Amino acid sequence: MKIVETLPNISEGKNKELINKIKDLSENYDKIWFVSCKSDEYFNRSFISVVGELNEIGAFLFEMVKICVENIDLRNHSGYHPRIGAVDVIPIVPLISTTFDEANNLVKLLAKKISESFDLPIYLYEKSARNEYRRNINTLRKGEFEFLAKKMSFPEWEPDFGPNRPHPTAGATVMGVRDFLISLEFHINTLDRWLAEQIKQEISLNLPASVFLERKQNGKFSLTLNAKEGDVSLYLLYSKVKTIIEHFGCEIEKVSMPSPLTGKLFLQSFKNLIGNLDGELFTIEEKLLTESQITKTKYISNEEK
Repeated sequence: MKIVETLPNISEGKNKELINKIKDLSENYDKIWFVSCKSDEYFNRSFISVVGELNEIGAFLFEMVKICVENIDLRNHSGYHPRIGAVDVIPIVPLISTTFDEANNLVKLLAKKISESFDLPIYLYEKSARNEYRRNINTLRKGEFEFLAKKMSFPEWEPDFGPNRPHPTAGATVMGVRDFLISLEFHINTLDRWLAEQIKQEISLNLPASVFLERKQNGKFSLTLNAKEGDVSLYLLYSKVKTIIEHFGCEIEKVSMPSPLTGKLFLQSFKNLIGNLDGELFTIEEKLLTESQITKTKYISNEEK
């Protein structure tokens, strides 16, 4: 079975009914599994993780975009997190038995279908980008929805698919194949912003990761790190951050995962930790998914029998 993960960012973090509608959409597909959803009212966005079979994930994403285009109006949207679209970004991450070419073909077919069906401009990013300057999501988000029309008036910002103008309420969407990201949030025991900024700067200088600083409701700070799987191991990421935080006289109160991690990442970290692990690295779950055709089991009540 060819398995991919998709982690769409939706520009809605308050409307629970709409968020649940998107989460429940996975139940319509035999080989699509909802993994997690993190909604934030301050950012006013939801970060959804869904895993599924390569040939079904496109249908799921198309229906998800349809729901968002019909229900999210960016003219009335405000939130701390930058965005250019109702569906801001749709990353596609190959997980099991899926090549880059297979995942990228899905991106191109889906981008064409979405742009034509909803009159929605699509930009390709990361490994799918046709221009180097479009690889980075932050570059594409610059100016946000409010300045998107002006930005698209320049030839270099013509979209890869769809009209050369924003959708009036849904803006534009970014899509592409990217590496799996290790994402960890470190909650530290300081109320001092200057100290937290110094820790952030030191981490940025010593690790190949994007670092985001946030003050929590209790006044303390958290540092969220996003790093590509191939750039650093989970073990090295954690141990380096811990060393830096303790160097500044602070402690880690807890660590949370904004998005799920794979078992293979933990295996790789175990290998890095002990140094001499021999043999092929794989989990039992990965082996089952690779060599079988797993579908959902529907519960049938006594009344339906």
